Amino acid sequence: MTASTSFASWLVVAAILGASFYFYSNHKYLTYVKTADTFDPLYLLIPPIVMSSIMENDCKWPVLPAVDANLDNAVTRFRNIRCNAVMNPFAFLDEFGMLEVSRPVVGGDLFVETDITCSYQPLLNNSIGHVLLGTAVEVEFNRPTPIRHDQFVVQCRTAPPSQQLIYKKAFVNVPIASGPATEPKFAENSWEYPSLAVLVFDSVSANQFRRTMPQTMKFLVDNHFFTMNMYNEMTDDSNANILTILGGGRDPAETQTFLWDAMKERQCMTYLSEEVGDFPPILGNMSLDVEHDLRPFYAFSRETTDGHCTRDGRVASHEYLENWKNALLHSKERCHFSMHYMRTLTRDNPEYLSLLDLELRESLETLKANGLFEDTVFALVSGRGNPLRVKDQLFTARVEERSPLFSIKLPEKYLRKHFMERSNIGVNANRLTNTREVGLTLMDVALTSPSSEHHEQELEQIGNSSSLLRVVNEVYRSCDDAAIPPHLCLCMDEKPLLSEEYPSYSFEFLQLFEYVKAEALKNDCFEEVDLAKEHLHLTVLSLNPMVQHGIRKERDWTRLRKFHNDMGMNYVEITVEVRAVKRSIDSERIKLYARMRFRHTPMQGFEPVGTPIITWVSKRCLARRVEQFCEMCYHNRLMTDVDPSP
Repeated sequence: MTASTSFASWLVVAAILGASFYFYSNHKYLTYVKTADTFDPLYLLIPPIVMSSIMENDCKWPVLPAVDANLDNAVTRFRNIRCNAVMNPFAFLDEFGMLEVSRPVVGGDLFVETDITCSYQPLLNNSIGHVLLGTAVEVEFNRPTPIRHDQFVVQCRTAPPSQQLIYKKAFVNVPIASGPATEPKFAENSWEYPSLAVLVFDSVSANQFRRTMPQTMKFLVDNHFFTMNMYNEMTDDSNANILTILGGGRDPAETQTFLWDAMKERQCMTYLSEEVGDFPPILGNMSLDVEHDLRPFYAFSRETTDGHCTRDGRVASHEYLENWKNALLHSKERCHFSMHYMRTLTRDNPEYLSLLDLELRESLETLKANGLFEDTVFALVSGRGNPLRVKDQLFTARVEERSPLFSIKLPEKYLRKHFMERSNIGVNANRLTNTREVGLTLMDVALTSPSSEHHEQELEQIGNSSSLLRVVNEVYRSCDDAAIPPHLCLCMDEKPLLSEEYPSYSFEFLQLFEYVKAEALKNDCFEEVDLAKEHLHLTVLSLNPMVQHGIRKERDWTRLRKFHNDMGMNYVEITVEVRAVKRSIDSERIKLYARMRFRHTPMQGFEPVGTPIITWVSKRCLARRVEQFCEMCYHNRLMTDVDPSP
């Protein structure tokens, strides 16, 4: 080797080392992922869109506190209902559909009543909404009797001549399939083509759910349910909204295929359960081609329920929820669709929802422990927000009336395979969402089958709405884009006249400026926070006047549009300029604009809502929150945060 060749070789090595050091120090374009548990390795090539914040949307959404001191004085919480038994609970149904009746004991252990006969009668489906009972079959005491009907009534009477009715109760029977089955009726359950379980609430808002169901809400968070934080209803008709959701996003008048129809085509067991009362049912007298249509059961139970209590001393809604849970447990090996619509509790009082907290959490824990989270999609939905029966001027009441609940859990293996869908719904959790998109999302799940791996034709876009698994909603989306009418729209408006009351020298501005400054300087790469020249006053935000005044018809808008209804709560935003410490590679210091939102009430004063977000930066940076900037754009060059949120 000549000297010139040796020198050239060393020159090449030095160049490679120099380039490596440069890129290592200043250009580490990396994407942190949680291995294959969440993303395919090829996804490293594409910046995953898993970071989203409510604050970055052009729609200024009113983020409510889970606990509102003003609301605490206006509503009453309920944690239990005392039900007194008026008959002995001596009929029992096991998971295999075996009925056993124990002879009732009279006077403790001193005497056993022997002069009693018991029988069961099937409840018959019919299109007229009446209770029809089949032929009575006598049941022997203490001997298991197989029941082949999915709903039936047990009645016990004393001997003639009195024939006093001492026991009367309806049962739901969805037994575990036992014995060899050469040709199973239903397809096998799998995570690739999951089952679907929908739990529907009547008039419950997402914020009310957080407030009154803390144990269940913690379970949802701990188990990675995606909860839509900006879900705005499209009408204030709960039944119409629910039918839109169950119809896969289509208008109820146009719907031909419901979720259960799509699942039945996949050879799935179907179970429909709707509590009935002094209100119009959503299923009504519809002709339903399903395996388990529980309308006869609820029609009969309505006659034998006293208030919210059954005659054997149980809370009726707890028993109905248990029936839904047992149906899922007994069907877990096969593909299934189930819907249970809980209506009676919250119809009487929205705050009765808290009575379901412990029962619902325990039911979900049982379903998880039995493996249903591995191959079943669970969805908790409501048709509309809760109409609080409190003072109409409460800001919280106006918001909760228009923001329903939608929370969905997808199997982990399904999310690993469909990583783009996981990313999409993770972002959409903090994007403006409407009722139609909830229905399209559930229909997306219902249509998942080996024969339609890519079912774009069945899931065509309806208006500006798409499945939340398929399309990411934009940050600039408005209520007009989402087809949400003005009297229901919760995107807040800027109040220019009120904003002018808070210039940069006002006490309130200076107070909030110091708070944001302290938050920004907690990060080691920032050294200075100053006023932003284009933002020299606070921006005051509040609900649009139609929502403030509770206007339902646009013709009333002309009369009230000039009046601001102070509902006791406003939001303000402040924008500041933040400068980073200059590095040796920087020609000038990096600057960014940081914006932070605060909630203001006379009782609590200013409360921070979230953390400061980045609205503009002088150098390319993918960080969206100020707290991410140093790690992602200053010390390193990262495409995602170290621990991207779902």
